Amino acid sequence: MKFFLRFFIFLLVLSTLILTLGASAMGESKPSAAVSALPKSHGITRFLVMGRDRAAGLTDSIFVVTLDETKKQASILQIPRDTYAAYTERDYKKLNGALQVLGAEKTTELLSSALGVRLDYFAVIDLDCVQGLVDAVGGVDVVLPEALAYSDPEQGLEIQLPQGAVHLDGKRAEHLLRFRSGYVNADLGRLDAQKLFLQAFAQKCKTLNPLQMIEVLGVVFTRVQTNIDLPTACRLAVGLLHFDTDTIPMATMAGEAVQGTSGAWYYVINRPAGAGMVTEYCLPTQPLTETDFDPDGIFDRRDHADFHKIYTADPETGGE
Repeated sequence: MKFFLRFFIFLLVLSTLILTLGASAMGESKPSAAVSALPKSHGITRFLVMGRDRAAGLTDSIFVVTLDETKKQASILQIPRDTYAAYTERDYKKLNGALQVLGAEKTTELLSSALGVRLDYFAVIDLDCVQGLVDAVGGVDVVLPEALAYSDPEQGLEIQLPQGAVHLDGKRAEHLLRFRSGYVNADLGRLDAQKLFLQAFAQKCKTLNPLQMIEVLGVVFTRVQTNIDLPTACRLAVGLLHFDTDTIPMATMAGEAVQGTSGAWYYVINRPAGAGMVTEYCLPTQPLTETDFDPDGIFDRRDHADFHKIYTADPETGGE
């Protein structure tokens, strides 16, 4: 089985400073008219962050990062890569293919409409940059709840990470992010590893010295595509220095895995719970209702009973 690297966005607080200042210099455009038409919450800025894999150009990491400049807080909502989404007439309807089919701007528009909140900016990260970024900050320290071991000679991949406190250089960080086979719940287990890594990376970014920041910028300049403008990046950079990075709320979009008619596995979002999670983690002006969330039904598949049951289930009881 081929394992795709999941790089988990370093767009957290001070690392957001690095990303926005570095990538904004590329001269990308501002939010599209379709995204700008959605209401903007005062003091709230949201990024759609997509981590692109090496081989197929799929987005194996998809996050909505919300920055609350008034409360000086950040939050992250993860959307599983295998999420079912009807963004194309093609048979392959996993969300991780949207970037390849639609491009970054149209994918941002798609998810802005589906989630019911304005996603102000996007950031697409080339996953080859993970080693360089981790090495540029001097490595990251994590505490692993279990030992991770995996061998795949065909990929030239050998993962050996011990249980307990581990210092991750760039290569070992990539191993942590690629590991999946040993988790009981496979991809969802790897999502937990994302959270562990992100929290540790955010803490390390607080200690960066100017030379390290310059080195990280060198990696970012060649690896990040974004549409944030320089004035906004500068404003966020100043504000983010005062953000609380000790406790950053992170969650995975509510849903359940189900097998499609072709035999492929999809992650189906639960609509009622999804509306609640967007309200909690993406901070809209008003709480979202079911009708606000996914108004076009792109996360539903009515002709497949198992898909539709998960999509419409009562999150409290699991029933319709």
